[in-house]
Amino acid sequence: MYKLIGENNKVNYGSIDEPIDFNYKDFKLLNFFGKEIKGIKKKFAFHKFNYIGIIADEYLVGFAAVSLGYMHNVFAYLFDYKKGVIYEYNAIGLGDEKKLLFGVNPDEYEISFRKGRTKLHITKSHTQGKLIVDADFEGRLKVNAIIPYNLENSKPLRVLNPSEPSRWTFTEKCSPLVPESIGVSFEGLELEYTNVSVLYDWSGGYLRRHTNWYWAAFSGILPDTMQIGANIAALVNESYFNENAFWINGNRTRSHQCIFDFDVSDPYKPWRIWNEAGTIDIKFNPEGERSENINAVLIKTAFRQFVGKFSGILKPENGNSVEFSDVYGFTEYHRAKW
Repeated sequence: MYKLIGENNKVNYGSIDEPIDFNYKDFKLLNFFGKEIKGIKKKFAFHKFNYIGIIADEYLVGFAAVSLGYMHNVFAYLFDYKKGVIYEYNAIGLGDEKKLLFGVNPDEYEISFRKGRTKLHITKSHTQGKLIVDADFEGRLKVNAIIPYNLENSKPLRVLNPSEPSRWTFTEKCSPLVPESIGVSFEGLELEYTNVSVLYDWSGGYLRRHTNWYWAAFSGILPDTMQIGANIAALVNESYFNENAFWINGNRTRSHQCIFDFDVSDPYKPWRIWNEAGTIDIKFNPEGERSENINAVLIKTAFRQFVGKFSGILKPENGNSVEFSDVYGFTEYHRAKW
């Protein structure tokens, strides 16, 4: 088993393809001058979030739980490809332990949140090979899913990196996951779907006080039944083990550093995302977005997540290039002070 924190406060950075002993409490968090940070300041410095995207041919659902120690956020939205965002839920509150149960072990955990008519329950077990979702947002958007997911067959990308000299971040990404069973309803009507797939993101650690990133992820089943997905990030974790990979029929290919070429002043123009090795060269055409700005005492965020279609070329290791078009997914740029 891969141990997160070793002797003498050594963080065992790496790309991790085995079960992990997530002994984060053994880590001594140090300030700029090497003095240990303890108590509530250390607790507030540890952040964790879990995002799940469900992508079908007719619509897309995204939802997440975010815990920052001093506050929590649970959000969800439903994007209809013809109508755009037709539903959005966003709950923000102070504290998290009593209001948002968020297990801190990426291999085996439970997330539970309840507020009014809203509930979100996520359980994940690599040993049992299941990711299970039971969600009801205000009685309007409901999601139930059982998704096969384990280290051996799903081959997630799991990397542990320094956030800065005295901090670290672990993240696990995977796409696509194909549900064993799934049900999505909105306003009491069951939504039909074809070719449904899931993308997954769990991250936790002592992130930088100022954190920025570009992110792209997509998931889909092509007309020839090929399963395809990717996770690509920039501005975060490039120095050691980056967060870039794509999956074709369950086979993972890790990628070199990627470049996000887009117009920040007009992000609805097509994006190009590529790397120098030529293993990824894709375009993204945005169709809609979810955005949020927070300017508070402890936190400031500027966030825009776009939904749209990806097309392009992926070149797996020891395989033929795969050309694809019109696969739905997300891009995002995010600035945070937390």
